[in-house]
Amino acid sequence: IRTLLFALMMSLPALFNIGLLLFLVMFIYAIFGMSQFAYVKKESGIDDMFNFETFPNSMICLFQITTSGGWNYLLFPVLNKEPDCDPKKV
Repeated sequence: IRTLLFALMMSLPALFNIGLLLFLVMFIYAIFGMSQFAYVKKESGIDDMFNFETFPNSMICLFQITTSGGWNYLLFPVLNKEPDCDPKKV
């Protein structure tokens, strides 16, 4: 067990770097999601909790998509056309 713990301790810096890279990628995509999908009509999977209106909600949505936890419920509302995602109608 000592060898296993030693290997785990030696891999922690690499795991930290991978986690930081994953956070950076999700950060960029959350900002992109806010700019593209902030005004999507709330239906099906898009509600008050899971939406792209704010940065924390964008990160939650991206985590849900990354873990494959109901990503298909978020997919169909964001495929809407112009009248359902117009910022002037909000």
